[in-house]
Amino acid sequence: MKTTKKKVRRSDHKIMTKEASVLKYLRESRKLSIRKAAKVIGISDTKLNHAENGRCDLNPNLILKVLNGLGYSYEEFMALVNKSVPLPENTYAECVEILKRLDKEKLKTIKAILESF
Repeated sequence: MKTTKKKVRRSDHKIMTKEASVLKYLRESRKLSIRKAAKVIGISDTKLNHAENGRCDLNPNLILKVLNGLGYSYEEFMALVNKSVPLPENTYAECVEILKRLDKEKLKTIKAILESF
């Protein structure tokens, strides 16, 4: 029996870059969902999702298309990428991700700590 080897695709693994994180931050700062932003930009929501989450290689044309659609300049983008302007941390989202990985006993402890505030 002959087995076929699965084709390796770039979207099968994440490579999070600073550029991808900045694109996601810029979209979220406009309070747009991926679907709404993709519609405004003129690309598929899958393409935008892959770009923001490190599942595709970013090319200059795609970056410019996203920036233009969201109303940002390339200079603003590069200032965030090069940390000339600090990128705010997404503390809430990071905490939610940590909480998702905890077992029930640890969650009970965290809940008790949070209720003490």
